[in-house]
Amino acid sequence: MEAPRPRRKVVLVVEDEQAIGELIARAISDVPGYCAIHVLDPAAAIEATKHVTPDVMVVDVRLPGMSGFELYDRLQKDPRTKSVPVLFETASGSESVAEFRRRGIATYVKKPFDLNELVAYVKRLANGEVLASGARSARALPRRA
Repeated sequence: MEAPRPRRKVVLVVEDEQAIGELIARAISDVPGYCAIHVLDPAAAIEATKHVTPDVMVVDVRLPGMSGFELYDRLQKDPRTKSVPVLFETASGSESVAEFRRRGIATYVKKPFDLNELVAYVKRLANGEVLASGARSARALPRRA
């Protein structure tokens, strides 16, 4: 009798630039045991989380209709997604960093990012290596300046 295969980790990528989102999702899905779903906007992300609870989310800060921060705040209010770790990606400068600090978020990469580093961060978040006392803290991850 064959042993049951372990459940694959699901990563929801919220990126409005199609090519970047597909690149990230493909890189994550290429990792054995991972499956990434790419959506283009926050509304699609909220809809997706009604059907599947991701293990990790990769969220662009600048999104159409609702910022990544607003999406994060909405997800924090939902008991099903409150504990999902989020890795933000940002092209913007100090104003985003101030928002990260205000919300206690330390998990972010700056564009242009190293795709291998991003995938490594996702794997660490999916394995719970950086969660501390319920906070969204990734002090174990090096920050990209």
